[in-house]
Amino acid sequence: MSTITLKSIPDFLHVELKKRAEMNKRSLNNEILICLESFLGYRNVDSNQYLEEVRTFRKLIKTKITQEMIDEMKSVGRE
Repeated sequence: MSTITLKSIPDFLHVELKKRAEMNKRSLNNEILICLESFLGYRNVDSNQYLEEVRTFRKLIKTKITQEMIDEMKSVGRE
């Protein structure tokens, strides 16, 4: 596996990457790899991890989302 050293990372970018890493319980290095893979379209999705992320996100939503709400949101701007 290769190694890359990043230099002159803007402070705001470093802070945001660290926040994302902490939020996703990853090291800074792993978060950067995930971001690069996602950006390039190479992210191998672990279905169990993905389901856990979805479940965590659903807990953050305070109201129940119905199919009608989804259909309405999808149609916004299409008319």
